[in-house]
Amino acid sequence: MKVLIEKIILYIHFRIHAGHRKGRGVHPPFAFEFIREVVYGKDAGGLERIENLRDSLLRNRKVLPVTDMGAGAGKNLKASVSELGEGSGKETRSIRDLVKCTAIPAKKGRLLARIVRHMQLERMIELGTGTGISSLYMGLASPNSKIKTCEGSSSIAELARVNFRQMGANNIEVSNLSFREWLPGVLKESEEELIVFLDGDHRGEKMLEYSGMVINAGESRKILILDDIHWSKDMNRAWKKLIKLDEVSLSLELYNTGIVFIHYDVQKEHIIVNF
Repeated sequence: MKVLIEKIILYIHFRIHAGHRKGRGVHPPFAFEFIREVVYGKDAGGLERIENLRDSLLRNRKVLPVTDMGAGAGKNLKASVSELGEGSGKETRSIRDLVKCTAIPAKKGRLLARIVRHMQLERMIELGTGTGISSLYMGLASPNSKIKTCEGSSSIAELARVNFRQMGANNIEVSNLSFREWLPGVLKESEEELIVFLDGDHRGEKMLEYSGMVINAGESRKILILDDIHWSKDMNRAWKKLIKLDEVSLSLELYNTGIVFIHYDVQKEHIIVNF
């Protein structure tokens, strides 16, 4: 009950301060264009295939052995398995429940797709593959891009690989490591502009740790997309600390989704968008 009350308070606070519908009232040109053309832009084509896959998976009652989802998971299984590793306690989950409780909603998936299609970057990184729904939204929207994604549970990572093959998404590569092991290496592989989607650990200190690794990986421009920034007071506090960092040029808050532009030559501003 306490957690529910906290979420209600955070949502009310967001609704009071959100006022930038489709870019109205936003003055920096870069932010205005991004909100108007991307946040509220037209969806990429062909994404209905992903929702067809979701519907199929939601009917799949096959049970998988999965690593304990870890701190912050709660009944919705939303925290990452990455920090625990395969030696941790095992549980079983049906594919149906994994998709229902952990897969990105279609609205957020379409937003991801619009971002990657608009930016047209060569490389993207995802922390928290899950069943692969969010990876597919990125991979299918930008087929010429290379997406590297990490999942701590080997059985879930393999399920994602099966889904990628079924969808013909050959531009997505899944690794089965902890984020701490995996992230430094993939960040070193590219000094170019990069999109990073973080949706694998719902503890505020971990969000800041992984975000810090991204920020400190050279001076190249990066777009960091964070899910569930209002998951808890802890996550919300971490989000507020993140957007105050000097390296953050512009931050957009779409209630549960945060978008941070790092090392961009634009006016520093925090904008709450009615999304």
